Amino acid sequence: MDILRRNLMSWMAIMAMNPTLSWASSFSNKYLVLVELKGANDGINTLAPFETDNYQKFRPNLHLKKDQIIDVGQSPLVGRVGLAQSMSALDGSISEDLAMIQGVGYPGQNRSHFKSIAIWETGGDGQNSRTTGWLTKSLEKLYSSDEVVAHGASLEGSLGLFARGDGVYVSMARLNQLAGLSASDASTSVNSLMKKIIKKKADLSQASTQLSQKLARFPAGRLPRRMPYGNFSTQLTDVLRVIGSETAIPVMHVQHGSFDTHEGQKWQHPRLLSDLAEGLASFRQNLIKMGRWDDVLVVTYSEFGRRVAENGAEGTDHGTASVQFAMGGKVNAGLYGDYPSLDKLEDGDLIHTMDYRSIYELVCSSWLREKNNEWHDYSDTRLSTLIS
Repeated sequence: MDILRRNLMSWMAIMAMNPTLSWASSFSNKYLVLVELKGANDGINTLAPFETDNYQKFRPNLHLKKDQIIDVGQSPLVGRVGLAQSMSALDGSISEDLAMIQGVGYPGQNRSHFKSIAIWETGGDGQNSRTTGWLTKSLEKLYSSDEVVAHGASLEGSLGLFARGDGVYVSMARLNQLAGLSASDASTSVNSLMKKIIKKKADLSQASTQLSQKLARFPAGRLPRRMPYGNFSTQLTDVLRVIGSETAIPVMHVQHGSFDTHEGQKWQHPRLLSDLAEGLASFRQNLIKMGRWDDVLVVTYSEFGRRVAENGAEGTDHGTASVQFAMGGKVNAGLYGDYPSLDKLEDGDLIHTMDYRSIYELVCSSWLREKNNEWHDYSDTRLSTLIS
């Protein structure tokens, strides 16, 4: 058993609030999987406006050729658009359960990786910042702490998505730092906070046995098909184990990248997209065979897109709007929103046509079934049919 899976089982034990935990008295066995495309994915070469003359003009070396594109439909401002051929593993989803949301961004785009991902994860924009994770209020309203193992989990990366939440949230990275501590260390530690953490771990040893047994009933070997090799698929494997064991964690965050392709994009970007597509395709196929695909919604996000014009290092620099994906058994496939025009730019960047918080409103109202959510002002009728 590899380190990530051992730590996942340990983490489940640590986060149980008591040995008689009520696993899922109101938990609906529905899961939201948020896929962070770390580093800012280039939406223009992910969903390419290949009929627009300016596409080749601005990207003489980086534009995708016709044999590198899967034509997926028409968008009003740019004509035909196509998914990068490197994502061909998702062929089975394109007409079934893959939604492509075009022109996603926010006003006053910030081009700092750190600041912009914080904006995405809390729900702010370039003018107004927020400090709490965009889902925390909804999750804590829907589930009390004794009804879930955790309200949300980050299998890779920070807890920024769940910032300042009052519920139970966990980051694998932080727990890994505590993995070497033992109960006997409590008496020797001079750090009062660390002593409390160590004691908490000791007090939960009884729950650890119960939770480990639950997860052990669904090891990776029980998956209907083997997942691809790589860190992204390893994270998705652990998500599948949580779902297969019906462990109550309504939101899970995974991460793939880096997509920060300032140079060498011609070979880096297709590989990143291929790994993304292969991981998601195998994840989907496993869930279909498990009879759980209708219970899962996958949504991607990334801090921003890339500049329209390529740079001098065969790459692209920080930009604005990009495409985001949604997948799931309840997702209606197709193009949503409008692809930004390449004829009308703002300082060389795309002008976003869909506020990203519209996706948050959709998730809260149509997936979590929280109609009166904090994002209702961003409701966008162009997304009204995306989730059945």
